[in-house]
Amino acid sequence: MPTDHDRRIAAEELKGLENRYGQFPIEHVDLEMSARSVRFYREAFENRRGEILFVLRRTGGEILLHTKHKYPPDLYRIPGGGIDWGEPVPDSLRREVREETKFEVKKERFLGIIQYRFHVLDQDQHEPDVYFVSYVFEVPDVVGEPVTEDESEGISGFRWIEVDQLENVATALRALPDDQAGSGDWGRFRAIGHDFVRTQLR
Repeated sequence: MPTDHDRRIAAEELKGLENRYGQFPIEHVDLEMSARSVRFYREAFENRRGEILFVLRRTGGEILLHTKHKYPPDLYRIPGGGIDWGEPVPDSLRREVREETKFEVKKERFLGIIQYRFHVLDQDQHEPDVYFVSYVFEVPDVVGEPVTEDESEGISGFRWIEVDQLENVATALRALPDDQAGSGDWGRFRAIGHDFVRTQLR
């Protein structure tokens, strides 16, 4: 019987991505979370099999971050969006970039995959592991300024930064408090993608 992991990332899809983009790295991450956060992500991920993280990059090298109304003040991160069940990864990239920025993807570079396992250390909680996957792309030579097409995204601002500033972004995410809203778990989860991008763009 296929596992939740197998449903989210299939060998045939990996082969198709390699044929299209060439070889790419796959990073495996085990992330310990509170039982509350694991339950939250299990429910949140039911309607999407993974996500796209897209690194929109100007010819000068700067990359785009965004923030949302629900984020802590002055916290920006790499934009991304969900992959629908049955939706090809490249189609998700183009849809999400258009919805969040109105940019059209004319060319892209596949930076790789991050496979996550969210788990609870305290086994007395009896929470099954949760699996998720991020497909990470660079979209180079972006011209102009982003405009949000889908207001439901909740985006409240954009910012362009240099690649070496991604370390500061990851640090800010990891510094979020372990509060009742699960901010600390979310921050540690989201910091991983920024470390991955910084490594791939060096």
